[in-house]
Amino acid sequence: MSQHSKENCHLSLAFFSRLICCRFVIHASSLKILLAFTLFFSATLPLAGQTPNTAFLSCWEGKDRSNFQSRRAKTPTAKSSGGFAYAEAIAEATKDMGEAQFCKNKVQLFYSKDGSDYKVVYEKAGLEDQGVGIRVLGWSHTGSQLLVEVGVWGYDRDADVVKSALALDSTTRQVHELPLADAFERVLGKDCEYDSSIVGWSSDDSVLVRVAKTPATTRYNQTFCVDKPTVYAFNLQSGNLQRSAP
Repeated sequence: MSQHSKENCHLSLAFFSRLICCRFVIHASSLKILLAFTLFFSATLPLAGQTPNTAFLSCWEGKDRSNFQSRRAKTPTAKSSGGFAYAEAIAEATKDMGEAQFCKNKVQLFYSKDGSDYKVVYEKAGLEDQGVGIRVLGWSHTGSQLLVEVGVWGYDRDADVVKSALALDSTTRQVHELPLADAFERVLGKDCEYDSSIVGWSSDDSVLVRVAKTPATTRYNQTFCVDKPTVYAFNLQSGNLQRSAP
């Protein structure tokens, strides 16, 4: 190969190397811009405000459910000697190729000892087209435990909300579920249908729970065992239930 051909070859290789490098830099820059663009819009969901909507936040609003979009709601911060805590609920709106609408929820509980550096201590994400809500019911009298209620329901079917009660220990920062279902089964029976909701603290070791009759339905055979709304006190130490005074 002649010296002139070698020089042309080197020039060609240098040109293509720079071209490839330039294209790589452009693609990398475009990828960074696209990633930043995506993260920006995924982080700016409309904030529904500090309202009880965290319990039943939905992607649909309005009487005709025409306002369909992703939403976020946040509870007020619960403060005590044990720390600071608040909860958030996110309802993520999606559509398929046929423009069918779907909604999926996620809830998170945040805790901070001094109110400055919050960490997620509990998180629950719903399945596809499943709603999840959360209520913060406050700290115990000594501020050692935070009471929380979580509800789960399906957007695609007419089903009751399944609720569970949780307690956050401010010392260990651990969240555990209260065994209310087992306690009520011992009191009301195994094949018993009822609706329950957490009322709040009765004492540092006792939580008030309200039970009532569920709405009638033709979807299945119902077995009722609660005639009128009744409040029970659940003891966290013994796991027993006792009727609370009116």
